[in-house]
Amino acid sequence: MARFPWARGWVAALSDPDEPDWQRPRPTSHELVRDVWLAAAVAAASVLSLALIESYTSFSSDQPWWLGYLVSVLIAVPLAFRRRYPVAGVLAATAVFVWAYYVAPHVNIQLFFQIASFASLYSMVAWARSRQLVTLMVVAIAVFTVGWLMIDWTITNSYAELLDDIEETSGPFSPAVGIMGYSVIMNVVYFGGAVIMGRASWRRALDRRRLREQAWRIAQQSEQLANRAVVEERLRIARELHDVVAHHVSAIGIQAGAARTVMTKNPEAAAAALTTVEASSRQAVTEMRELLGVLRAEDGSVLPSQSRTPEPGLSELDDLVASHAKHGLAVTFNTSLEQPDDLTQLPGSLQLTVYRCLQEALANVTRHSTAREATAVVRTGSTTVDAEEPRTEAWVELEVTDHGQSKPGTEGSGFGLKGITERARLYNGVTEIGPRTPGPGWRVRVRIPRPLTRATQEVTP
Repeated sequence: MARFPWARGWVAALSDPDEPDWQRPRPTSHELVRDVWLAAAVAAASVLSLALIESYTSFSSDQPWWLGYLVSVLIAVPLAFRRRYPVAGVLAATAVFVWAYYVAPHVNIQLFFQIASFASLYSMVAWARSRQLVTLMVVAIAVFTVGWLMIDWTITNSYAELLDDIEETSGPFSPAVGIMGYSVIMNVVYFGGAVIMGRASWRRALDRRRLREQAWRIAQQSEQLANRAVVEERLRIARELHDVVAHHVSAIGIQAGAARTVMTKNPEAAAAALTTVEASSRQAVTEMRELLGVLRAEDGSVLPSQSRTPEPGLSELDDLVASHAKHGLAVTFNTSLEQPDDLTQLPGSLQLTVYRCLQEALANVTRHSTAREATAVVRTGSTTVDAEEPRTEAWVELEVTDHGQSKPGTEGSGFGLKGITERARLYNGVTEIGPRTPGPGWRVRVRIPRPLTRATQEVTP
């Protein structure tokens, strides 16, 4: 607003208080083509309208007959570039309007001539990029219109000639008051309506841009929150794995100490202890690699650890089910095991993963479903995955189902279900999460590969 500091209040009225200098984007090629077609349509309608008027009304004029038709076409020409050059368009339309008033006054009264003038002023307010210039033009046109009417009423005395042709009236006002009042009302309606509608169009364009930016920011924030949730879930998984790895390291220390003590007295016992040390160390290294993998954030930095209590295992699933019953969710829990001791043979980290997946699946039912009952099943099994060279893969599967519907107004962020997927992916597992088919209800199924137990190896062909 530095160019016109005196007009700050008026500029604010035609712009936006928060973004007074925002510039509307230039029209697209498609919009420019539409403007050309609009100008052609208005010109054709204006010429046709004038021809119809002259066919039933007589006008005496010293000007050639074709001048009125030329003016009817010229008033529509600025509409062809009304969005590309809105200020130039309104100046051209105003000049044609004033010229037509004196050379072909009967043209000014026809509808499409008035529409073309209205559209030019509207387009300037709606599309001009500088709101300071728009304000200056609006004020200038308003002052010019008032001054022109005053001069026409007084100095040129054209209204006096019109009054001389009026013989008798039946209205409550005098002819002079009627003509002047009607002129004022029509100019105020046309001028004010064009300015108000143009400002509304400019504001709608600004609001659309704000909505696009807001949608973009929301999408960016959602992505950041989702990434942060994954990182936090990985950190939590890493802390849980830490307990399991610490268990192996402790076992290694105990067995190594025992081997050192009996090494000279009982070599066989020492060899057995060292075998246990070897197995525990291999498993500890494997889980430590997993730990380092999930501890690293996407930018390569290592997240800090936090103190925590010992994590639960599959032996505490009954307690987990009972805790949800206290919150009004009756859970039917079953197991379907290939071997009776399959669950106890699972590594501690894998037990913890199954526990956390069940915990989050049941919490999802409690928070977002109308269901008051749910069913949870833990299965184990093995599958032959290669027909030519038979290879058996064992797996543990968790499935949680319900028959409820989504609670209105409880849409969550989805981070909990993403956490389930992230946990399963850590062990090369797969998940199926979504509505039941046929419904109603929701289903969460997680299948994770597990180490083959000796009993499974013996019964697998």
